[in-house]
Amino acid sequence: MISCSSSILPETWNNSNQLMLSLIAPPENLSPEYFSSLLNQYGPVQQVKILNKSLMDFKVFVEMGNSEAAKLAKQFLDQLSSNFVKCSYYHEEKHIQPENTKNCQFETLGDQTQSSQKFKHQTSLNDNLKEDDEKPSSIKTLSISQKINKSSQQIQPTNTLSVNGIKGKELDAKKLYNIFSNFGNIDKILLIKLKNFAFVKYLKDDNAMFVFQNCQKLEFFDSMISITFVAEDSIDKLIDLDNLYEEQDYFIGCEESDRFNCNNKMILLPPSQVLHISNLKKVSSNAETMWDVFSEFGVVQAVKVLNTQFKFMCLVKMETLKQAIEVVALMHNEEIDNRNVQISFTKTKI
Repeated sequence: MISCSSSILPETWNNSNQLMLSLIAPPENLSPEYFSSLLNQYGPVQQVKILNKSLMDFKVFVEMGNSEAAKLAKQFLDQLSSNFVKCSYYHEEKHIQPENTKNCQFETLGDQTQSSQKFKHQTSLNDNLKEDDEKPSSIKTLSISQKINKSSQQIQPTNTLSVNGIKGKELDAKKLYNIFSNFGNIDKILLIKLKNFAFVKYLKDDNAMFVFQNCQKLEFFDSMISITFVAEDSIDKLIDLDNLYEEQDYFIGCEESDRFNCNNKMILLPPSQVLHISNLKKVSSNAETMWDVFSEFGVVQAVKVLNTQFKFMCLVKMETLKQAIEVVALMHNEEIDNRNVQISFTKTKI
């Protein structure tokens, strides 16, 4: 068994019509039919086999009808830029042949997933799933003419998100908390730097939905992120695999870390270039100090002082949204003049 992800293939692979998909932390209800319905828009799907079905080693063999269909399918999967699915060309001397060339064969082997609970959620492939009532049988055959009813598939949000494409040497779970706690109280965060993604679990589903709708395609340190829903127990499944992360890459929320009073209505605001800086000392709450402090993270366009008799606050506008996000990540709850300041996004204009 050989696989290759390079665009420059050995000469004997030029007409390869076989692909191997590797998934990290997939949902439990993925089926061969799902992959067929996903890829048959690029050409006929001859064969789909789930070769292994475990949390960290979920492999799917796909045989397209021809090499051009395989090329188009691979281009589609590569464009997803997902940390959960990697697609490579596959080759072996003895090709796996379907039992009936008129049928599209689906087979599941080595199913090692065990759980008493099923989860409905959207996958990192950005498509919808229909949950199976039972585990797939060892071998299942489906006619090509048999249609998958996509209209019955519905998006099932959860309170847990995967933030994909995270890159940045300075990042850890606490800095991710500084950003994502702006959108709701956090239960847990797990950063997997090896795969450039993090799981963020909120206490409420609505908060996760807000992030899903308002934080897509943000410039985030050294990359651009995308966000998908994952199963609510995704962090729990990975937490024992401590070789995947370091201690500072795991964050557990508590009442002290909550930014929102659970008894009050939450007013959630999307990321913005204008930041609200609070809990300042009187001596620090001036334009000159704010300019000096935040110019280290980019270009400060404007500063507005909001002092009252007892509270000292400022608004700081950064040149770009990327710079503002980095300020929140790196400076929230850090000291300015020996006092830990609070930084949040705001819709207020300067």
